[in-house]
Amino acid sequence: RGRGRAGGCGLVTPLRADAQRNLDRLVDAACECFAEGGVGVSVDEIARRAGVGHGTVFRRFPTKDALLEAVLSQELDRLLVLAQGALGEADAGAAFEGFFRAAAATYGRNRALLEGIEHCRELPQAVPLQQASDELVRRAQKAGALRRDLTPDEVFELVPVASRFPQVVLDGLRPPR
Repeated sequence: RGRGRAGGCGLVTPLRADAQRNLDRLVDAACECFAEGGVGVSVDEIARRAGVGHGTVFRRFPTKDALLEAVLSQELDRLLVLAQGALGEADAGAAFEGFFRAAAATYGRNRALLEGIEHCRELPQAVPLQQASDELVRRAQKAGALRRDLTPDEVFELVPVASRFPQVVLDGLRPPR
């Protein structure tokens, strides 16, 4: 991390070492709290878990939504890296399945992704993640590893269900024999 980010606004300023540690603890605690408790978790709970004061949270993130967006942004960054990596794999079916499983596992462990889906759509990573995901679906369909009667959007609507039953969903996504 090494540099501070002011609540997703794109402003990057160097922080003192102690301030950076507080910011890192705050974001890590927010990730944990939002993942476990969803978007309704209180800022006080996040501050308590991070070991910082309530004011520290709002100095770095002017609103709870700004903190949530920072956390969701990290998750989307991670998914985007996975999707782009999968696009580099030669086996289109295996690439799709690997990414789909990773996305399902991410959604399964992070309630905030489901509850904060509207925030996700507004983040800068949303469009490139959607494009990479769509391409993974199209490649798998072209390779005969994925049903052709579903759109990429329909396929990825199944991710939350797949967080609980990945193999069942993947079996249903395979083309009929």
